[in-house]
Amino acid sequence: MNRLFAALFLLSLLLAPGAWADSLARIHANHTLVLGFLADNAPFSEGDEHAASGYAIDLCQALAARLRSAPGLADLQVRYQPLPLEQALAAVSGGQVDLFCSPLVETLQRRESVSFSLPVFTAGLGVILRRDADATLQAALSGAPRERTPTWRGTVNQGLNKRSFAVLKGTTNVQWAQQRVRELGLQSRLVEVASYQDGVDRVLRREVDAFFGERLSLLNYQARSAQADRLQVSDHLFEMASVALPLPRNDDAFRLEVDHALSDALRGAAGEALYSRYFGPPSPQQRLLLRLYSL
Repeated sequence: MNRLFAALFLLSLLLAPGAWADSLARIHANHTLVLGFLADNAPFSEGDEHAASGYAIDLCQALAARLRSAPGLADLQVRYQPLPLEQALAAVSGGQVDLFCSPLVETLQRRESVSFSLPVFTAGLGVILRRDADATLQAALSGAPRERTPTWRGTVNQGLNKRSFAVLKGTTNVQWAQQRVRELGLQSRLVEVASYQDGVDRVLRREVDAFFGERLSLLNYQARSAQADRLQVSDHLFEMASVALPLPRNDDAFRLEVDHALSDALRGAAGEALYSRYFGPPSPQQRLLLRLYSL
């Protein structure tokens, strides 16, 4: 009976989804690296199943180049799989994609289903709003230092109360916004949007007062908009967090290959050149972060 129980227990482990992930064996067997990504997340990732581009896509291409140097993988093909954020982690844990090439904030909840690469960027939560937004809203979102007098909280509440704010569905920004609404006792509405383009469009159509998201992405979408002169992105960063690329759990060999490729791509002059291509010349602080990211 004990022998039977042990055999059944071993079988259950082998059949459990993601229990013994072996991405490298699958890549060798198929001669294909499948890269998932968010199709509407410029400048980090954008495109379709035929072609993709962006900062994180280039980092994933560094992995493909590394794998092609391995015996038997010189003809490795790359296949792109655009995914909505709510399906991304399931696609990684289920083996539908080998690596998700849109950086995400690593959380304990997400680590229950996937693992993460080394950090590739430090994301900053910013906000985009209309230039003709009323002065109280602009002041409340500007982040300008103010003396915390007894009227300080009331002034902030006046600017943010009874508003509608958009956040990207499935991101940690949703929890952040919900917490801020509770802390300030606001009677404001939160709208979860499917994409950055959707959030920016809602601001322009006056369906929401402001849209919170990764500041560099907001600046990118403002620059692309035919109505860019009607929009403004605040200089203020509300939160900062390192972001990384999701990959399968229990797959140390594949994670090591990913981190090798990322370290090589982020290190030194090559890392600065890649950063400059998408974000402009790195500041001294960003140069330091690039050195810290690579191993």
